[in-house]
Amino acid sequence: MSEDTTVKRKGSFKSKRNGVILIIAIIIIAFALKQFTSKKLYNGKIAQNIYIEDVNISNLTKQDALDTINAKYPVKNLNLSYDNKEYTIEAKDVDLSYNTKQLVDDAYNLTRKKSYFSNIITYISTKFGGHDYIIEAYYNEDKLDEQIGQVSKQINKDYVDATISVSSGITVKESQSGLKCDDEANKKSIKKAYKEKNYKTIALKVDVIQPRVKTEDVQSIDTVLGSYSTTFNAGQYERSYNIALALSRCSGTVIMPGETFSYNDATGPRIVSNGFKYASVIVAGDYQDAPGGGVCQGSTTLFNAVLLSGLDITQVRNHSKTPAYVSRGRDAMVNDGDSDFKFTNNFDHPVYISTYAGAGRASAQIYGSSKDKVGVSIKTTTFTYSGLPGAKTYRTITKDGKSETTQIYTAVYRD
Repeated sequence: MSEDTTVKRKGSFKSKRNGVILIIAIIIIAFALKQFTSKKLYNGKIAQNIYIEDVNISNLTKQDALDTINAKYPVKNLNLSYDNKEYTIEAKDVDLSYNTKQLVDDAYNLTRKKSYFSNIITYISTKFGGHDYIIEAYYNEDKLDEQIGQVSKQINKDYVDATISVSSGITVKESQSGLKCDDEANKKSIKKAYKEKNYKTIALKVDVIQPRVKTEDVQSIDTVLGSYSTTFNAGQYERSYNIALALSRCSGTVIMPGETFSYNDATGPRIVSNGFKYASVIVAGDYQDAPGGGVCQGSTTLFNAVLLSGLDITQVRNHSKTPAYVSRGRDAMVNDGDSDFKFTNNFDHPVYISTYAGAGRASAQIYGSSKDKVGVSIKTTTFTYSGLPGAKTYRTITKDGKSETTQIYTAVYRD
């Protein structure tokens, strides 16, 4: 046998042996892949090292994983509390839910949604690197607002201003603070609880609303600062009714230091739907019937009481015709347009309006603190302007021995 033949036989044997090894290796790899595929990759369970929040759902079926997550993070009703009382927002009333089923589906499909070899790579990467999911809360925003509003209605309370009555001496009715739920802040707390799946009772944020006029404010009111009265024909029922209605809407008002009182705001528009009746009014220098006839006598009566109290007159004007119930320069015309009677409390303490009309007499008193009481004198001078009668009104205020005179207004009348 030649040397070449021996080499060829040895090479052939080696090739066959390598082929056998390759086939065996392929068989082993195929078997291993089959085993891996059936027992690890496509075994009906979630891959390894996968978490939803802090729950390890590795090697669980979808249903087992869902049950485990729902047991750890169930949808619950949320309790709110204020002043030792509890209020509940039920999950069903706001359509509260968590996306746990979707997350379990996503976790299950993580190593199944791509090609076979891509899924193997994902499996290996997940096994050693892990994969985390965060649960999200879903709810109906409008329904949540409605539930928060219903809770707020049970807690909210209007504040009550202190008032006084002067029928028989000066009596103080105490003020009461109010309550107002901070719906926006409470909603943020609720949404945070849903997001974090934290169902501890939430302490509601409720603001205490202080009254505009407190008890200690009106306790300083102890005297009459100014008063005035006018007369009217009680037989004119509609006009008498309007005077009484307008003044009744002013009576009982407390004006704090720095605040401005508006007669028009207090009485409201002179229309039938606001309670006023048709009666004679001056329009463009002539008399005609309109809703609210007589309210100017109310404003005039109040104006003179304010004038005598020393309060700051901030808006006043005269009628086009001289009214019968007061002298020139002492009237205060109002309408629903640009004419209003306003005054500002320039004192250090609150003032109180007391007004009344009945039996042919309209009266107004301004009550306040004796510490604010000043001496007041009124002077009216008459003049003629283009043949028309006019008057200038001056007020002198004396306080601490010092007097100061100011002009209140200049009035010109058609007659």
